Amino acid sequence: MISPKKTNCGLLSKPKNMKIITKLRSSHSLIVASALIMVIFLGACKDEEEISVGPPSIERVRNTDPNTADSSFTYATLGSTLAIIGNNLLGTQQVYLNDYPVGINTAYVTNNTVIVQVADSVPTVATDPNVSNTLRLVNKSGEAIIEFQTLPPAPQITQVKNQYVKSGDELSLYGKYFYFVDSVYFPGEDVYVTTGVETNSSGSILKVKVPENMDFSEGQSIRVVTKSGGSAVNRNTQIYAENGMIADFDTNGVLQWPWGWGWGISGEMILPSQLGITALEGNFAGMDQAFPAGYGWNNDKVINISNSQQIFPQGEGYESNTPATDFDLRFELAVNSEESINGLMMQIWYPDSQGNELSYNIPISDFVTKTDGSWYSLSTNMTRLTNGSTRLSTYGDFLKGDSKGEKQLRLVVINTTSKDITAVLGVDNVRVVRAVY
Repeated sequence: MISPKKTNCGLLSKPKNMKIITKLRSSHSLIVASALIMVIFLGACKDEEEISVGPPSIERVRNTDPNTADSSFTYATLGSTLAIIGNNLLGTQQVYLNDYPVGINTAYVTNNTVIVQVADSVPTVATDPNVSNTLRLVNKSGEAIIEFQTLPPAPQITQVKNQYVKSGDELSLYGKYFYFVDSVYFPGEDVYVTTGVETNSSGSILKVKVPENMDFSEGQSIRVVTKSGGSAVNRNTQIYAENGMIADFDTNGVLQWPWGWGWGISGEMILPSQLGITALEGNFAGMDQAFPAGYGWNNDKVINISNSQQIFPQGEGYESNTPATDFDLRFELAVNSEESINGLMMQIWYPDSQGNELSYNIPISDFVTKTDGSWYSLSTNMTRLTNGSTRLSTYGDFLKGDSKGEKQLRLVVINTTSKDITAVLGVDNVRVVRAVY
């Protein structure tokens, strides 16, 4: 006798008047008997009932943490896991964020809950400024749609346009994902701005006025906070912390302005303004010429800061045993030109105590995006100054100066192209910055 058993179709029992085969006499009989039983089984079975519910409705969206079961929100970041709460959600076929399908796992679907993950490929305002900002759920009986923002990643700062800023100045940041900005934080405790923040449509530029009461005792970085999170802090997010200055082209100290500071450009070229360029503060070193092609030379494109006395910063934060990689060489540069500056480089040159000439060339166009006379900060790590495999190891190596004890640092504009490039350049605030603590 065939015992009743549970199947996907329900309980299978012996139909009335069914003859039970108790002995099979041949393989042919086995096949026939098997076919007969299968026909009886299929006849006795009904198709599994299809899930049938009414049109779906969405009450709210929350995260999956059971401790926040009563929460509700109208936006989420890429990578988030969402719990969609509502009615008639059983049988959900698809969930769309900004009309992009995010995929459904039926194991995470009940009549009142659907759990989905926001895929990184879901479009946001960072990839499509015309996204619908909606969440749409579909089953066989209809669909439900609500307003819901899928946010881009957390903001990223790749460059502070001009790091030499003070209270009241406009600060410009370059980067990514400057959308839905809540606040911009400055050095100091609770020094931040929540209003007057301007961003462009592509989220790549942010402008804000520098507030009062900055304090550099615990850092020198800018941080942007949006609905998606906060930007990381690193050497690219710093502003001038009022220390490390070598040459500001204004202040008398070891170096006497405008003449007693070395050689290269003359004192007559240290001015508060030049064609199309106005000083950030006081004076700057100016150059106005056709920069000679093919690495051509003239003294009017050279700033050679030199003195037998110590001109480099010392003291707290500038300890001799600190690794050289913790320091950056920085300065501000403005360019006024109608010609392309591609091919113009600023060479930083330093002679070490072993007689090696260390140098590094910074492509100016990597930092200066507009040749309209506005100021940009250029920066390079101290260990990029090399001669073959030779480089500075500690900050103390930098303090030593050259083999005769002379302290020198040279900035030279180099034209690597085959054609002269006519431009007006301003250089200011040459400094050493402790970029890592």
